[in-house]
Amino acid sequence: MSGLVEQLQHAGLSGTPLVPMASPDSPVLTAEQGYDLQRQGLAQRVQRGERLVGWKVAFASRAAFERFGLSEPVYGALTDAMDIDADAALALSRFIQPKLEIELALRLGRDLSAGYHSDQDLLSAVQSMALAYEMADCRWQGWRFDAGAFLADNAAAAGFCLGPWQVFEASHAEQLSFALYGDSALLGQGRLGNREDTPLANLRWLLRRLLADGHTLRCGQVILSGALLPPLDMTPCEYRFEALGTTLLLKVLPA
Repeated sequence: MSGLVEQLQHAGLSGTPLVPMASPDSPVLTAEQGYDLQRQGLAQRVQRGERLVGWKVAFASRAAFERFGLSEPVYGALTDAMDIDADAALALSRFIQPKLEIELALRLGRDLSAGYHSDQDLLSAVQSMALAYEMADCRWQGWRFDAGAFLADNAAAAGFCLGPWQVFEASHAEQLSFALYGDSALLGQGRLGNREDTPLANLRWLLRRLLADGHTLRCGQVILSGALLPPLDMTPCEYRFEALGTTLLLKVLPA
């Protein structure tokens, strides 16, 4: 594993993905090792001048648990360099092999310290919510990885785009209906209903896990609370995400 952080960093900067660690002689990264490498990668980003601005949830569904042998979701870090302005056209050339997800973003209104927090206490720390796109991008060729390698790759966190913030209302977040269009064609829609991986369930898990892992949670940090629809290969078009009585547009240009 020596040098893997540097290899991942170079893959992201050069746009050339790494060959998956899939041969019998390749080491298999545990989740713990993956998180350790993720921390090292984040430290390098901060040294380069990036600023930690939040966190993302990934692999929150039961299907993901079964596929990767997990018992809980996983997380990755968000930096200001990943923040994409909704008014700016986005070029595919910025990424290696991007996928697009629609999510609910939640913003903390106060710091959270380590220790016990009830569900209500965690929700009361949330000040506002917004529609969000996540641009997930994998530095492993062909999106082939085990859970540890995915974590070492910062859970594929590459970009995010936020809509206007509105006051957080738990009842609205719990009853969320949503739809995604690409050049006016419906790409997917849904309603939270009784699914287990709701934005608020994912939020509570993530905040507790981050505190248990020794991370600092500060006022203003953003939480991307998990994909509402399965990830889509990102293609040149104008995406339109509708939910919470508002619309978030994203124009993607060819590479």
